Amino acid sequence: MIKIVKHGEVTQILMARDIDGQPVYTMACYFVDGLMIDTGPYHVNQEISEKITSLDIKQIINTHHHEDHIGNNSLLLDTYNLPYVLAHEKAVPLIENPELWIHELKPYQLFAWGEPPASKAKTIEKEISTDKYSFEIIHTPGHSEDHICLLEKKQGWLFSGDIFLTENPAVARSDENINMIINSIDEILKHDFNTIFCASGKIVEKGKQAMQNRYDNFIKIRDQVIKMYKEGHDPKEIR
Repeated sequence: MIKIVKHGEVTQILMARDIDGQPVYTMACYFVDGLMIDTGPYHVNQEISEKITSLDIKQIINTHHHEDHIGNNSLLLDTYNLPYVLAHEKAVPLIENPELWIHELKPYQLFAWGEPPASKAKTIEKEISTDKYSFEIIHTPGHSEDHICLLEKKQGWLFSGDIFLTENPAVARSDENINMIINSIDEILKHDFNTIFCASGKIVEKGKQAMQNRYDNFIKIRDQVIKMYKEGHDPKEIR
């Protein structure tokens, strides 16, 4: 399933595997002024050519190396005759050699998103420009060590990848580092922005306040966990 939604100058591309007419684990890529932010899961690759041919893709960025974000890199690089995608330096070897990590994928990840093919990648600079816009690249590790966000200061846009899912975090991946996520959110909050474009598909207005709420709730959870641990509670009980 691929669904295209316009939000002013930003095009949101919702992608998901379709099972019996129902989308499974939807994620969102974004396109703005020639720049494609993430390429989605491999399971939608057969739809890509017919659904996004109207987009004039000139550059591709991966917010991180996870399979639902890089699955169509190779296809789009070939389609638009581009030499490489741009990503954080820690993501480059993982994008170019998925065999280094795809054996760690859980069954639901393989079912929902599939195995991404290898693609050529290059380390992104601290800033990237299109004809109309300039994006600051912010390293935001925690969800993964190679995670980045893109900030367009004049427009107040934050393309947040997977650093923002909800204001009230209730679950975490086993491979996430919550302390690093907290530090990354703290770094993001040093900047001004209004609209968050999330890889989950959410578009959040009053985004800085929402991000602050997420930060505050993470701190509360962390403090509670530390308190319970010091009181002698078992980790399973804390969880």
